[in-house]
Amino acid sequence: MTAVTVATEAVPAPIEAAPIQGHTARLPWPFPDDLSAFRYSVNVEPGRSPHRTAAGQWGAHIVDLGGEEYGAIMAERRRILDADPQRLKMMPGMMPAAWDLLLYYLRDLSLSYPAIMSLEEDGDRFHWRNRALGTDQAFVLGDLDSLPYDPMTFLGREIPDDLLLVKERDGKLHFDAGLVTFAAAWSVSFDVGMSMYEIHSPVPRMNRERITARAEQFLSHLPADQVYRRVNWTLSASGSRKLDVSLEELPEWGTDIAELVRDKDWGRLQLRIEVEHFIRLPMTGAVTFNIRTHMSSLEEIKRIPAWRDQLATVVLELPEDLAAYKGFLDYRQDAMAWLTDGSAS
Repeated sequence: MTAVTVATEAVPAPIEAAPIQGHTARLPWPFPDDLSAFRYSVNVEPGRSPHRTAAGQWGAHIVDLGGEEYGAIMAERRRILDADPQRLKMMPGMMPAAWDLLLYYLRDLSLSYPAIMSLEEDGDRFHWRNRALGTDQAFVLGDLDSLPYDPMTFLGREIPDDLLLVKERDGKLHFDAGLVTFAAAWSVSFDVGMSMYEIHSPVPRMNRERITARAEQFLSHLPADQVYRRVNWTLSASGSRKLDVSLEELPEWGTDIAELVRDKDWGRLQLRIEVEHFIRLPMTGAVTFNIRTHMSSLEEIKRIPAWRDQLATVVLELPEDLAAYKGFLDYRQDAMAWLTDGSAS
């Protein structure tokens, strides 16, 4: 465990008023204030700990509903799930962990957002209410007939996070269940059943520098009474903060980058931020690896000088293999020139 870096900074005092309103004030900025060079690492920190940023604050809860965007995000997720039920994939034997996941998150939501969400419990009988979405559902734990959907799909229709479950098999961790509607150039249908080494093999340096091995060690020893998180990022050419750039939707977004580069419309380029939470579930011991995706355009980031300058520094410093994997090697100079001085080179 000494190879894993875990941040333990003190929780800051609440901010009296965010300097910027809307989703930008809640954006989980992915870089520490003093960071100028990014490399992949097992950069985990305790969850449920608020972070101040140059625009506001984030991180108080496991699930960030998204404020005024919550309804729109959930409408899009439900549309995708209705159109493509294959966004849920589950290996045999994972249903008990799916029930465990559902109950853990409904309990957490009722504590985090008591004004709009509640969970009543009576033995193995539960009653879930989500006033923001109009959900009013009684169910019996373990009884599939008591829910309108399987437990992972039911939860996925209530929260904006993509849901992944990891299980140890043959001495290695495998991604054995997932409900994913907002993947970034990958497919839940393709990845379910793979080991962590297989999933991360396309990522430069991850396996060679033993980052995957350290991540697997961390997850294997994850305590049941603590929540951890990490933040990942990339750039995305999809406009209007489009979250679903999965391989299933490739025909819908496959030409976005080429069109953006052709038009030099750099303000539309999106910083895509993924907050990943790691939790060992209490009843089954399965590990969650859940992903909440946030988007902010360069036009929005440009309004915050500290973010503007740091993003440009990090993107331009990134080694070519990592920039190529993230997809912006060929256009990062022009995009960052626009971001910092308003004109492409």
